[in-house]
Amino acid sequence: MELDHVGLVVPHLDDAVGWYSSTFGFGIAWREAETTVDGAALGLPGESARLKGSGLAVGGAYLELHEYLRPVGSATRRTCDPGFGHIAIRSDDIHSDTERLASAGLRFMGPPRLITSGGLAGVRWVYAQDPWGNVIELCQRGEPLSK
Repeated sequence: MELDHVGLVVPHLDDAVGWYSSTFGFGIAWREAETTVDGAALGLPGESARLKGSGLAVGGAYLELHEYLRPVGSATRRTCDPGFGHIAIRSDDIHSDTERLASAGLRFMGPPRLITSGGLAGVRWVYAQDPWGNVIELCQRGEPLSK
């Protein structure tokens, strides 16, 4: 098995598609027209969900963006709360990418850091938030991970 896609809910689909495409160079793989989905299938029993979406090609997987037109949630999560905490995007030059992406609207939580020991030794990483508050990690791999 392998990763197919990561789903991300955004408040404005067209804005998010444009931002992720131009900022990271992800190509648009598909667009979904507005549709109504039985809420029970999405963990929203008794509700009807109206949404639209788009898939962006990210290597061999996809970033699937959805805008829910109904219902609209308001809960907030922190990176450390249970569930998906972030998506990670690999960089070949984390320092120059950090500078470039900051000018594109990514809000970084500090400078890139280097892991110096353990199974991830040699990996550089930094967390940021996209314009909608979703957490994105940039990571630059050093040597191959130990088994």
